[in-house]
Amino acid sequence: MPAIARLGYLGFEASDLGAWERFALEVIGLGLAERGADGSLVLRLDDQAQRIVVHPGAADDLAYVGFEVDGEHALCALAQTLSDSGCKVTEGKPEVARARRVAQLFQLEDPSGVPVELFCSPERASGPFRSDAVPSGFVTGDEGLGHLVLVARNAATNDRFYRKLLGMKLSDRIQTELAPGLSLDITFLHANPRHHTVAFTEAPLPKRIHHFMLQLGAMEDVGHAYDRCLDAGVPIANTFGQHPNDGMFSFYARTPSGFLVEIGWGGRRVDDATWEVRTYDRLSTWGHRPPAVPGA
Repeated sequence: MPAIARLGYLGFEASDLGAWERFALEVIGLGLAERGADGSLVLRLDDQAQRIVVHPGAADDLAYVGFEVDGEHALCALAQTLSDSGCKVTEGKPEVARARRVAQLFQLEDPSGVPVELFCSPERASGPFRSDAVPSGFVTGDEGLGHLVLVARNAATNDRFYRKLLGMKLSDRIQTELAPGLSLDITFLHANPRHHTVAFTEAPLPKRIHHFMLQLGAMEDVGHAYDRCLDAGVPIANTFGQHPNDGMFSFYARTPSGFLVEIGWGGRRVDDATWEVRTYDRLSTWGHRPPAVPGA
């Protein structure tokens, strides 16, 4: 069965591009590849020509997500499988493929209305990526850009779409009670050795995305990123902690658009030959607490 191979790129729509530029370049340590004709920020974090594009707009939300498929034949086969399953699949126009820096792409929506783009053969940058802020670099390669956690209208239909149609595999679940009467059930799926490429949950949240994650190559670089957030006045949503399922040491910061970014290190890799699916009863083994309020 044809399947996606990795998370390739993300597109956001943001009302304050200036704040995003400062946040992306000075705080996270991404690189600015170019500015689009409409003022979009085209961002790099490895040797791929672009990984994140921030478009001007009022939504302050996820605009689209791009999943890479290994090769044109597999891409077309996956698009046909989706079409045969009742999904409305459209081949992306050449100008869209050029804008995304890919050879070919197909566009559709997931069951929650998130625009999904399936593509092959991303363009490589003309030169290597270096970040003074992140000397160890961002962990990508066979694991892709990172991961994202989506807000699902219906978890069961999302599960069918991402597992049965896109070919992802179940990593595990977290089922926990955040407060009396407020439970959370998160499904984690992987497309490669990264513990999860996509996770989703039904939650009363206003945006399509809860957070996206970028993994750094060294723990100390995560600490430096935390310090840069504090120095720049970036709101910290969750302080340092570690998740029980993926083992990621991380913190969460609020982007200028209101959703979160997780900056982490040391995520667990999945070997499908030996992996055991489990259900966990807590979000974090330790930490990930909201920051203390002075004087509270």
